[in-house]
Amino acid sequence: MGIFSRRGAAADGPHEPFELVVDTVFVVPTRGHVFTGTVTSGRVRVGQRAVLHLPAGEHAVTVSRIDVRRRKADVAEAGEEAGVYLGGLARGALPVVAGGDGSLLDAEAVAGSRLVAAP
Repeated sequence: MGIFSRRGAAADGPHEPFELVVDTVFVVPTRGHVFTGTVTSGRVRVGQRAVLHLPAGEHAVTVSRIDVRRRKADVAEAGEEAGVYLGGLARGALPVVAGGDGSLLDAEAVAGSRLVAAP
């Protein structure tokens, strides 16, 4: 990078709070719940506190991992599709449907939910 580079503030990325609109949710054994969707504004980082807005209520969570283009990432920015692993989600917080050997996550009920930056 040269002395006349303009990277300064732009390198920090969007300054607006992030929002991710959920397409689906699934469980990865040993890693937890993964919410996939598109980051519609801002930027989300690993370790960031967030609020998951589900039809049944809000849940305070922490972003524990991010995958972008099927690769581990530290950040996902507006316009990117991402898989976001969440920590701190209480057992029973997600809607379920009857399954063959118990219950399965109801991904359809979660679709369209929002994950936003914690205030």
